[in-house]
Amino acid sequence: DYCALAPRTLKKTIGIFAPQFNNIHQHDSQEFCGFLMDGLHEDLNRVKEKPYVEDLECRGMSDSKAALESWRRHLLRHDSIIVDHCQGMYRSHVTCPQCGRESVKFDVFSTIPLPLATGKDGEAVPLEDCLEQLTLGEQLDQDNAFYCAGCKEHVCALKMIALWSVPDILILQIKRFTYDHCDISNGIVRTKLEDVVKFPVDTLDLRSNVLGPWDPAAPPVYQLFGVSEHSGLTANSGHYTATVRNSIDSHWYRFNDSHVGATTGEASITGGAYLLFYQRKQGSSRWGGMESIMQNGGIDPHGAADEDNDGFKQVKKKKKKRSPRKFAC
Repeated sequence: DYCALAPRTLKKTIGIFAPQFNNIHQHDSQEFCGFLMDGLHEDLNRVKEKPYVEDLECRGMSDSKAALESWRRHLLRHDSIIVDHCQGMYRSHVTCPQCGRESVKFDVFSTIPLPLATGKDGEAVPLEDCLEQLTLGEQLDQDNAFYCAGCKEHVCALKMIALWSVPDILILQIKRFTYDHCDISNGIVRTKLEDVVKFPVDTLDLRSNVLGPWDPAAPPVYQLFGVSEHSGLTANSGHYTATVRNSIDSHWYRFNDSHVGATTGEASITGGAYLLFYQRKQGSSRWGGMESIMQNGGIDPHGAADEDNDGFKQVKKKKKKRSPRKFAC
């Protein structure tokens, strides 16, 4: 037995805490999803008093040790069911173009934004091409310049990203919206790319894409269960619909305002597919597999912030005041 639920109360409640959603205007579904997940995380956070935790300098550390320590520090401030099943980690590798100094950092994510690879002659773009595009690297611009500790200045460094761990619930955002500067209005113009991305419905296998270790009992292989679709020219205009798989009978349904009808997962593979929701097909791997790795290594995931694995206190350096930014781009 099922009943229809109008989400007006949910939207109204969210609007109380986020005034930008307290209206009848169109909003970016990814921004709404991100705010909702952040809000749920904070309300369900098991950490009541958040300690001060410094960013980890991974220089000279092995990737496995740096990843474990980065995640342990993350847990000191963030520990909820959202963290358990909806967050993973990137391995970020930045290289200074001047002195060649390298910096490795592990960053937590809830959504993976995928660059939209260019298709040939109007053909559909395989999702695998978008995943590959993500890891090709990018040259940072002045707005996102990297401070090189060797050069003592901000540089337009080369940044490479790799997936280190992936959660049970995987959200992929196809970056359909571009931001360009308009000389006439001196503002930002958002345009939409409507290339069709061919994404798998039954099996998304990321075993070759995940750099870190994963549990063979819960491999990074996923099944699609939902798609947020957008029609229109910009994220703040047009219309949103959703295609969702029922977890009980595995049937697919399309939601268009108050209209609901039967459909297929393949029907969502259009130029409007924007957010893709996947679930791990086999088993469950808390913290993207980091829990079992910590348990096997005898690491306390909730250890003190200022002690290493041997119990020694870490001495925190006093931060020096930085001079105004200088760019070398």
